[in-house]
Amino acid sequence: MKRQNDLMHYIQMFFRDYLAIQKGVSENTIKTYRDSLKLFLKFIAKKENKTISKITLDNLDAESVIAFLKEIERSRNNCIVTLNLRLTSLKTFFTYLVTQDISRSGIYQRIIAIPIKRGARPLMEYLEIHEVKAIIDTINRKDKSGQRDYVILNLLYNTGARVSELCNLKVENIRFESPPVITIVGKGQKLRHIPLWKETSDILYKYLKKNNILNSPKAFVFLNSHGKPISRFGIRYIVRRRVSDATSICQSLTRKRIGPHTFRHTIAMHMLQSGVDLTVIKNWLGHVNLETTHGYIEIDLEMKRKALASCSPVAGSYDLDQLIKENKDVISWLESL
Repeated sequence: MKRQNDLMHYIQMFFRDYLAIQKGVSENTIKTYRDSLKLFLKFIAKKENKTISKITLDNLDAESVIAFLKEIERSRNNCIVTLNLRLTSLKTFFTYLVTQDISRSGIYQRIIAIPIKRGARPLMEYLEIHEVKAIIDTINRKDKSGQRDYVILNLLYNTGARVSELCNLKVENIRFESPPVITIVGKGQKLRHIPLWKETSDILYKYLKKNNILNSPKAFVFLNSHGKPISRFGIRYIVRRRVSDATSICQSLTRKRIGPHTFRHTIAMHMLQSGVDLTVIKNWLGHVNLETTHGYIEIDLEMKRKALASCSPVAGSYDLDQLIKENKDVISWLESL
């Protein structure tokens, strides 16, 4: 095999064999890796003044990756989260190359060692219970789309499912016998079983029965207006639309950036505040490690800190003499006891 063709061969094997078969990652994850690698190769081609088909493994090193990250931050105005997502995708590819191209493993290891960019991590946005109720209750369930959206939002809140997990939900993944349970196919094709509240189970059962798919195990639960399985973008649109409709009766919604993932954060926070163990929340959401779930504790503690601060006097506002003078009557009363 010619040296200049090695790169294209490894890219094909990375997607067809390593990601899809060996790692078993989801289609959405594969698309993320694809987009990152495509952007990187376009950058290298422009930098080296050659077509992408002429790029070789010799053109890839840590310096080129760092230059790429700086460029997309400048030209595409990518935020830290996006930059780290691109870097993680590239690291995964070069980790694969280490096992395939031993002679250049040192170069690939330097790429893998590039640190992610640190920045202030914003607190996760979540909804209060009355806000969830406002969004769901304003849905007009007289039309077909309203009936579907009502079930989708109830499921998002009950299960904390990722958007892609809800898009891929099939009738066979739902058990209505007591206790009702929904089986989610998560990242890496890992299964997790989430209990359904009776209210959620009832509306889901009625929805499937009305759409004549209750006895069709392989049928997708949610379809778009064209009769195709609903997409991630479709659910995002539904959430934005329903939140917009609810702002007239719940003004606090206008101050929040709300998407499908907000419902995932919301159920996690409500469970935490109700005293549910962190390990249970981890398994409920399908987190790989407990550190990810621990972020909800940080939010809860920050909220409590702010609440305490709002009830406390500003430090240094009064000296002791002034405080006593302003409360002379109270002090006199205390001294008389």
